[in-house]
Amino acid sequence: MELSMKKYAKLASLGAAAVAMGCLGLFALIAWVATPTMTGGIDGAHAMISYIGVGVPMAAIVAAHLAYARILARYAKEQR
Repeated sequence: MELSMKKYAKLASLGAAAVAMGCLGLFALIAWVATPTMTGGIDGAHAMISYIGVGVPMAAIVAAHLAYARILARYAKEQR
């Protein structure tokens, strides 16, 4: 019995791209929450630390998922 992954490769590619977009949305939410305000709360230096502290791991996750999505999409388009 031969296991064919081609029929799931397109869906997996879309799933990996969706994870990457979800991470970008989560980063946008965290950046919005950590925005300094005039009435108090977080200051500019701590906001920048939170942007970098969250942005670097998120960028790595997004890059890995987009690379994997490209590989899966290319695999799905191959001739059988």
